[in-house]
Amino acid sequence: MQSNVNMFQRFLFENLPIRGERVKLTSAWQEILNRREYPAIVQQYLGELVATTALLSATIKIEGRLTVQIEATGALQMLVVQITHDGGFRATATYRDDLPENATFKALTEGGRVVITAENANSNNSYQGVIPLIDESISAAIERYFETSEQLRTALFLRNSQDELGGLLLQRIPGEMEDEDAFNRVCHLAETVTGEELSELDTQTLLYRLYSEDDVRLFDAEPLHFHCQCSRERSESMLKQLSKEEVDEILAEDGHLSVTCEFCGKTYDFTAQDMQAIEHA
Repeated sequence: MQSNVNMFQRFLFENLPIRGERVKLTSAWQEILNRREYPAIVQQYLGELVATTALLSATIKIEGRLTVQIEATGALQMLVVQITHDGGFRATATYRDDLPENATFKALTEGGRVVITAENANSNNSYQGVIPLIDESISAAIERYFETSEQLRTALFLRNSQDELGGLLLQRIPGEMEDEDAFNRVCHLAETVTGEELSELDTQTLLYRLYSEDDVRLFDAEPLHFHCQCSRERSESMLKQLSKEEVDEILAEDGHLSVTCEFCGKTYDFTAQDMQAIEHA
């Protein structure tokens, strides 16, 4: 096993209108799981969304932040993954206590939606795409998103466990002549990849095993790491939204106010003196 590998790596078929990415996460994924305890089914789908978002970050290139969010009205209420242009990512999930252990993704997300938001750090411009969830899996939802919103054939292949995440993305290059047979062939070969191969093999060896008859250009790997953007200052901004009556009531009952980050679990405590300073800032 390639231990402590956290990266994504782009590749390009030289003679076909197809590009791809490979993602592998070990310690960065484990850090997310160590910070919050999730039921197995939530862990599975959150892991798939983390791998998917990392792959999309190489496709939707921005100088800022990419957020992929699944919203639903059932027992699985929300999955959120955010990644910045420098490879820092964080993730969280919200769910009810009555979450069924063996429910399908479609059953858990019926009536829900996928929201993809790209925020540019250098301007106020942002892009948001929304599609309803009618799919059997996260990969199917993202494939349909690109097919309907961007008119780009896309295929995702995800493998995850408690120890690591892995995945491949294949996508037809926009503006190039369509070659459906070639895309289908490349996808068919990718379907044969095993979790063991994604775990054990470096990208060059993996691509050679899958596409030895094709000329594939492999780019340098780019690092990924867990990074939460929470801070005491951001927590103060949240507390400013509370009325004085709400603040006084909480202080009278608890003696302090606490803000806990839903991504990393870090708690910021504020005393009555802190709240006075915030009020007069």
